[in-house]
Amino acid sequence: MSWPITFDIKFVPAGTGSTVWDDPYVGQLVHRFMPHGRKHRPMLGVLHIGAARPTPGVLRNLVVTVGEDVKAGRYGSFSLFICSEDEDTRSVIGDVAASRNVAMFVCSSSADLRDAEPAGVLTAKDRETLRLVLQAGGTATAVSLAEQVKIEKTAAGNRLVSLQKKGYLQRVEQPHPAGDLFVDPRSVRLT
Repeated sequence: MSWPITFDIKFVPAGTGSTVWDDPYVGQLVHRFMPHGRKHRPMLGVLHIGAARPTPGVLRNLVVTVGEDVKAGRYGSFSLFICSEDEDTRSVIGDVAASRNVAMFVCSSSADLRDAEPAGVLTAKDRETLRLVLQAGGTATAVSLAEQVKIEKTAAGNRLVSLQKKGYLQRVEQPHPAGDLFVDPRSVRLT
């Protein structure tokens, strides 16, 4: 039996136009859409930078502070997307996320999150697993991944749990024997 999965989506537009974004209080902007507790439905946070070009200080606050909070589980089941029209800004966000080992997704537009790229530290197996989950419609169980890759259920479960712990998949508990469902947040449709 399939259970309906509902995500809360918090969308925050951060900039307008192609201005330089230098805000010493960027943390306050971000905390407007962060959940206040860990008891909530699975959640996506979409920070839309647009054409604005954030200064290094703003990027540090966005990527490091928020990324480390998400990684530490302070926001519960939460995935962060940062959307920027500027390719160099997206590249720097990815570099900072990798250097601090925080998970997030980076994209050029918030219109379709499926095109978002994972930013942070991922192994080749991690990338393969994310690709397979997304190709399968964005959800997988250990059993379905094991069948797809032709590996043991335990190995498939370990791959999914590893990506969930890193912050690239969200886990939705389901009753046994169905097994927990792992969701690639890029597959969530924005309405």
